[in-house]
Amino acid sequence: MWDLNRLLAWSGERLVIRPEIGFYQGMIRGIVSTKTYGVIALTDRRLVFRKPIGRDIDIPLSQIAEISENEWFAGNYRGGREYLILKLADGSEKAFQVKNHAGWMRELGSRLAAA
Repeated sequence: MWDLNRLLAWSGERLVIRPEIGFYQGMIRGIVSTKTYGVIALTDRRLVFRKPIGRDIDIPLSQIAEISENEWFAGNYRGGREYLILKLADGSEKAFQVKNHAGWMRELGSRLAAA
């Protein structure tokens, strides 16, 4: 999927959740910065989101301050599907929609609790 498997294999990181198609929405200082589809994966060190155009999103797990979930994010509702919302150490928020929402919440929650 857009060479994300190869990139992660070369990095030496352990893949926790395999790459899948996802949706991203970011917000900085209360303003939606971008919305796009792409490929998302979770390793033992970071969350990676590869966009079709523009810079990839690479979030080290150490930068995630908290996680939450909601059907709404920044005034947007997408057919009742839950957003996986990450609040980062710098105060910004990133929201993702993934196929296995419960699995992502469980994996990220356990990693944050262990940190």
